[in-house]
Amino acid sequence: MPVPYRSLCRLLLCVALIAPACADDSLYQRLGGQAAMTQIANRLIDMTAADAASKRSFQGKVNLPRLKTLLAEQLCSASGGPCRYSGDTMKQVHGGLKISESEFFAMVTHLRVVLDDMGVANGDKNALLALLAPMKRDIVEPQ
Repeated sequence: MPVPYRSLCRLLLCVALIAPACADDSLYQRLGGQAAMTQIANRLIDMTAADAASKRSFQGKVNLPRLKTLLAEQLCSASGGPCRYSGDTMKQVHGGLKISESEFFAMVTHLRVVLDDMGVANGDKNALLALLAPMKRDIVEPQ
């Protein structure tokens, strides 16, 4: 028995209204998933470690490949992805490094540049920055 036209239209309307709610619309997915997390972490660390305004704390015994891996995990976890951050707390990692506000904000500027270069929408960029902003209190040491 054929489905009446009106019933078919109602069914299609219901599917159209429900389907977007079922899709994974996490910030993690909007940013581009795991490949994007890795790209963001790699480019951010490379840029920050090379910039005169922020490279001081990256010089010496910093294992940059490990740092990039942990940062990708942290970005993934913070943005709603399936990853679990396996590193130490921000306070433990940055304690004693005497990171200044200017160094911190230089890295934030680099993150904005990386996200802009990747074409991340302003709303998603701001959402990620808002998730990361509370870490400032555990990273920056009062001068």
